[in-house]
Amino acid sequence: MPMLPSFLILLSVIDAVSPKKDGSLSELLSAEESRLAKLGAECPLQKLQRKTVDSLRLKEEHSDKTLACIVRFLKDNPSDGPFLTALGTVFEHKGKKFASQANTVFKQAVKISGKFPSYIKDWHVIGPFVIGKTEFDGDPLEAVGGIHNVSRFRLESGVSYPSELLPHGKVQWIHTKQTAADQAVRVAPKVNWNDLVSSLGSLGITEWQGWAVGELLINQDDVTLLVQCLGVSTVFIDGVPLTGDVYHRERFWFAAGLARGVHLVTVKLRTKVQALFQCSFKAPPKEGFEVLEPQFQPDLYDGFLFSTYLSVPVTNYKSDKWLRITKIAVKDQSLGESLTAELFHNKFQVAPGQTRPIIVKLGSQNNQISTHCKDVDFSLVVKTSEGQSTLPLTLRCRKKRESFLFTFLDHDGSVQHGAAIEPIRSCLGGVCPVLLTLHGTTVPPQNQADSYKRMVDGDFKFGVKGMWVLAPTRHGAHNWEGPGALTAMASLEALADLTRQHQWISNKADSAHVLFEGHSMGGHGAWHLATHYPDRAVGLAALAGWIKKEEYGDSNLFFRHDVATSHTDPAVKAVMEACIAENDADRHVSNLWKIPVLCRIGGNDRTVHPFFSRRMYRLLEEENIDVTYTELEGLEHWWWDTWETNDGGAVNDKQMRGFAEKCLSALANGGSRSVDEESCTSDGCGDSGESGAQMWQAPKHTVTGVTELVTVNPAFGEGLRGVRILQQTVPLRTSKIKINVTADKVYLTTSNVQRFTISEPPNRPVQWLDKVVTVDGLFQVRKEDLELVLSSDPAHFCKTEGSWRLCAEDVHRENRRGPLTLGPARRIAENSFLIITGTRGTSEMTRNIQAYAVYIANLFLLTSDAYSPVVKDVDVTPEQIDGAVHLGECVFKDPSTGILTLAPNGPHNLAMIVMGNSIHGLANVISLATPTIPPMTRSP
Repeated sequence: MPMLPSFLILLSVIDAVSPKKDGSLSELLSAEESRLAKLGAECPLQKLQRKTVDSLRLKEEHSDKTLACIVRFLKDNPSDGPFLTALGTVFEHKGKKFASQANTVFKQAVKISGKFPSYIKDWHVIGPFVIGKTEFDGDPLEAVGGIHNVSRFRLESGVSYPSELLPHGKVQWIHTKQTAADQAVRVAPKVNWNDLVSSLGSLGITEWQGWAVGELLINQDDVTLLVQCLGVSTVFIDGVPLTGDVYHRERFWFAAGLARGVHLVTVKLRTKVQALFQCSFKAPPKEGFEVLEPQFQPDLYDGFLFSTYLSVPVTNYKSDKWLRITKIAVKDQSLGESLTAELFHNKFQVAPGQTRPIIVKLGSQNNQISTHCKDVDFSLVVKTSEGQSTLPLTLRCRKKRESFLFTFLDHDGSVQHGAAIEPIRSCLGGVCPVLLTLHGTTVPPQNQADSYKRMVDGDFKFGVKGMWVLAPTRHGAHNWEGPGALTAMASLEALADLTRQHQWISNKADSAHVLFEGHSMGGHGAWHLATHYPDRAVGLAALAGWIKKEEYGDSNLFFRHDVATSHTDPAVKAVMEACIAENDADRHVSNLWKIPVLCRIGGNDRTVHPFFSRRMYRLLEEENIDVTYTELEGLEHWWWDTWETNDGGAVNDKQMRGFAEKCLSALANGGSRSVDEESCTSDGCGDSGESGAQMWQAPKHTVTGVTELVTVNPAFGEGLRGVRILQQTVPLRTSKIKINVTADKVYLTTSNVQRFTISEPPNRPVQWLDKVVTVDGLFQVRKEDLELVLSSDPAHFCKTEGSWRLCAEDVHRENRRGPLTLGPARRIAENSFLIITGTRGTSEMTRNIQAYAVYIANLFLLTSDAYSPVVKDVDVTPEQIDGAVHLGECVFKDPSTGILTLAPNGPHNLAMIVMGNSIHGLANVISLATPTIPPMTRSP
């Protein structure tokens, strides 16, 4: 500290020696060399080689000794563009007194290298290091100051860092080149992967982490640059994150505002065996924004507008200006009834650097747009505060009995889509159950729906008797858990609503009577949804499904090879595991009581081994669930021909068709029966003479018996036999209610339950009002209390001081945690949400906070097509925020400390607070949003 005032005085007395305004570069270099000599600043290098000068620059970028070396090097190499930019950066750092020198140097750099490059030629890579499968594993380089410190020594010979993946436990920097903007960089560490896999017995060890480091040379002041990095989730420019294009969607570019100079670009590598990434840069269009083609669009069905929502991505390429969408319109329609368009939820502007969908609602005075079912072309005009853009679109027309795509508003306010096929044959009363079929990885929804076909008299016949086929989708690696599960249920409600709205649809969809089916990842999804929405289920067919992602192959190992295993307290690990336990299908098998289950897989399936289906079969048998297990010899993961050519294959052969029919007929009889392939004919299995109209009717009498509702997290699902747990005594611990229904009584026995409610289920009736209900052998429910709970949403049963009673108020009252406000933190994105960026503090701080907000919003878009508005804190007024966050007397002073916590946002909503003791602390929290597990990258 005593040296600091002297240093400041020195700067104040030694002035810059300015070259002539029209001076050449050589004159500037000579003048600067003379100025440095007067200061006694000499270059310490004996040999002025490019690498040695560059290495010194990285370690001591702004020292006068480094400047002396750069000047001497450039006197011998005046056309070295990168060193000209480096010299200009040093002058820029010295302030206004050296502005003239900086201008001269950057002007020369533009002549040699251009204003900016289209790609980075030289990359330096450090890695591989071990990494776990979860999103919150650590970075070993943080122990030595993190990548920003480590990268300063990337040109030093002999520098190494510990890694258990290589002999002698050391890893060194490697140099690699990108040869063109459209060429990927390949990183293949020389590791004996076979030895590691064989010795450790895990393919998971082949996944590794590392960093790629390069420099972006900008020679024009205050430039806005568009950045696209394929194959990675995040790229950092000077430590500020930009969203990468991990899925190679290749249509998204993200804006960065950069001053002239050398900018450090760091790319976090997360890969298996070898890494491929490709970063490129370009100038934005002069308009400063772009309207992109939708990822998906609704079809016309038989010429009619079945659904109306479009999700149109708009990118704001301005780095410092917000974009306002002012108006949209339809023009140049090719044929048919005139379409209209209006903005839906147009409350928020598009933040600088953000790509965000605008939601467009199409309409028409007459729902029948095309009388002869022809495709309709039109243009969508999008007007903004920066100008307008025209987007050509086409509505495809699909004929009756063909699959068609429709769009709907999802649980989080985004627009999603699914495919549907009308029932073969009509349904009783014009209302049909729904076969909800969930696809496997990368399978589009229309392909999934069209799998329900078979050859009849030389033509393919699509669909299922007496049921709608519904195949929803959601981009991303949700595994039909979390957002994926909620999207599936939202599509179910949307299909029911849309069919009710349209008089020209004769067979309406019934969202309360569902046959859950799925294949591969969708097989897990079918287990997951049926065990959490059992009262809707008329049946369950899980095909080649796994049980929990953490035990499926090596894709999602939980705390196996993680860096964090050496640092995480067992109690913290238990909390993390509790946060995902709701997704374990095997924990919830008792919820499938009285639901017919078909568990089927190819005997030669090595994508999802039969082991998982066999385990579920054992568990279901132990619970006396009515299950049929079929392991088809000689068949693998997917097939089109089971017993005959084009007989329906994996999802629609005679056994599958017969199972669907028996689910409905068994429900009508109040029971269920197993399905054996020996009883199947070419038309199906069982009573083939039943018509669709005769097949479907719900039972009216009480279905008696004993079962047990199992719930890990009351935030997800609906309950069993009308019984739903609202609150647990100990959160995220298994809760159970044993339900014994007799002809005139219901006995409920609870475990770890604080609040619960009841309703009349749509399937397997209880007829609660005709029963005497007793809870835990002591509390007998009065009939008037039972009537109140059955007729009123807020009313429920609660335990106070060990005794049960009626509670008439809302479970969420007074900030109590109920299904709508329970954790874990990811549930913040399971409803419509905003990302609010703070505006108080220095300009640099608010700029960084806004960059983090845009980064998270763009991540949500790229990983799950989410609708994530970013707003300033001064532009939004929360409806109500009751309560505050307190940590007692604990004080956290470390500048690197960050906080992420849920907080109440009114009685029925949540807020997530993300903050830090410093920008570094905030960055540490934001890093938790970085998705991992390539290519199965989940939402933040």
